[in-house]
Amino acid sequence: MTESASSRREFLKTTSAVAGGAITAAVEARPTSPADTSKIRNYNPKMGYRRLGKTGLMISEIGLGGHTTEDVENRRAVLKKAAELGMNYVDNNIAEECDLYGKALGKDRDKWIIGFASWPEKLTPDYEKEFNADLCYRNIDARLKGYGTDCLDIWRPVGASWGDGQTKQDTMWDVSPRTLDIVVEVFEKVKKQGKVRFLGISGHKSTVFRRVLTEYPQFSVILFPYLFLTKPYGGDSLLALAKEKDVGVIGIKPFAAGATFGDKEQAVTWRGKVDPRATSLLKVMLQEQRISAVIPGVQSPEQLEQNVKASYSRAEPLTEADRKAYHECLDSYGRQLNGSYAGYRWLHEWEVV
Repeated sequence: MTESASSRREFLKTTSAVAGGAITAAVEARPTSPADTSKIRNYNPKMGYRRLGKTGLMISEIGLGGHTTEDVENRRAVLKKAAELGMNYVDNNIAEECDLYGKALGKDRDKWIIGFASWPEKLTPDYEKEFNADLCYRNIDARLKGYGTDCLDIWRPVGASWGDGQTKQDTMWDVSPRTLDIVVEVFEKVKKQGKVRFLGISGHKSTVFRRVLTEYPQFSVILFPYLFLTKPYGGDSLLALAKEKDVGVIGIKPFAAGATFGDKEQAVTWRGKVDPRATSLLKVMLQEQRISAVIPGVQSPEQLEQNVKASYSRAEPLTEADRKAYHECLDSYGRQLNGSYAGYRWLHEWEVV
């Protein structure tokens, strides 16, 4: 047996328990029935909406995330269809992506709750020494201009969670208090100015979130990889801590950056097409009520329609077809993280939160 085959077999052996737990021991999914739906943007009675922690915002449990290389016309079509389907949360990352969505949203900006990132100007080992308040202010003002608005909903500075190796989990605190202190100082100022409503943080290291949740009450939202197979870690669960602090949780990379459905070459040829298994995986994920939303990236309106079926059918029990799809994707995930997606092996750290 080759080393790769051996590792894959061992992986599948351990994650089968995770899979079983995710499917059989998940929290029962219940339709959300907010008292006043008139305040929910893009409200669609078929869609489930969940409270985003202490922000008080009701966001669609399936949102729009992920990176894109598509053009403005594609994004306009995607956003139009997403609004029709009941989505109201969109998350943007790098500056170019934020500006692309700003152009695509146009006059419809107010229909959406927007989470946006700002990044360090230089991703070098010394970035934390160079990180400063002026950089943050410039980033925020540039994004306001790009979206054509005076106020945005959730600012999540990636520069506050980059640390020494974005995907390494080998130290207790991977982001310095200095960096977070700067972020909080900037947020409190721009909030008073009416430029940003809430503070969030995203990253790939769980230690970052534990520091934020235990030491910085100014943060209202956290975004971290929440995979289709992720399960909570007993009494020390990050989900439990977030709930205790009333901080909203948004799951990114639900399909493991594409590894769930096949290798990278297949992902390119399959781009924009629909995989029906996406519905099954999202149905499993939505059983966890401590997640406010899951935000898969999409390349086409058709993929949106496939994703929202998971919310529309959230009150229905999982079927044998759902379980089959889950295990097929679990197998693909294991193979691809030992193959063409080897650069994403750090996702193993997010199988338990």
